[in-house]
Amino acid sequence: MPPHSQGFSFSLFGFPTVIQPFFWLIAALITALMLGGIDDDMPLWIAHVIVGMAGVLIAVLVHELGHALTFRHLFRTPCTIVLHGFGGMAIPAHHRRGCGFSGAVAECFLAFSGPLAGFILAFFMLWLRQFVPIGDENAGLATVLFHYFLWWTAVISIFWGILNLLPIYPMDGGHIAREVCIFLFPRRGIEISLVLSMTVAVLCVVLAFQFGHFIIALFFVYFAYQNYQEWSARLFGR
Repeated sequence: MPPHSQGFSFSLFGFPTVIQPFFWLIAALITALMLGGIDDDMPLWIAHVIVGMAGVLIAVLVHELGHALTFRHLFRTPCTIVLHGFGGMAIPAHHRRGCGFSGAVAECFLAFSGPLAGFILAFFMLWLRQFVPIGDENAGLATVLFHYFLWWTAVISIFWGILNLLPIYPMDGGHIAREVCIFLFPRRGIEISLVLSMTVAVLCVVLAFQFGHFIIALFFVYFAYQNYQEWSARLFGR
């Protein structure tokens, strides 16, 4: 296991999986911000945060599992799943990009497989939620928390999938945009995709700050800076 992947480790469907400590902090923050301020019933609020963290965990795990299964069955390579503060990664043991149109299509499907898995999970959670009798006056605490878990997992799965489909590298949409740009502009495709990625990331920073989503804004600041570093290295390293 690489040094950067230290954390709680286990096997998920044969994939070595690591959850880094920072992931739990971000999951707790996202859930707490969604819940809003602590009300009079603090134990219930804490219970919702813990259940919400489980929802974030399931949503991100299923997303990365979509990538991991594609690596296994389409590219015939094992991989490791790592969940970190900025989401997660499915890291293949070895991966070689295919050539031509078929290679670009395979890479695009690999990138889309994560959001697709999340959307399927969201559909299942919302379908299952209709059978939870939350409106029943006899519904207990466990039923209320389970109902919240199903809803929150679906919300995170949909949000995380849509967010990842933005053309910002290294998110899934950024990989898709890069493949399209390389196919259309073989000589300058990567540089064009990086400019697109930086532009969209900066726009997202502005929008996130405008709506008061400061944690999300920090994600996009990090990605914008990361893309700028790669773009400048390619531009001035020639």
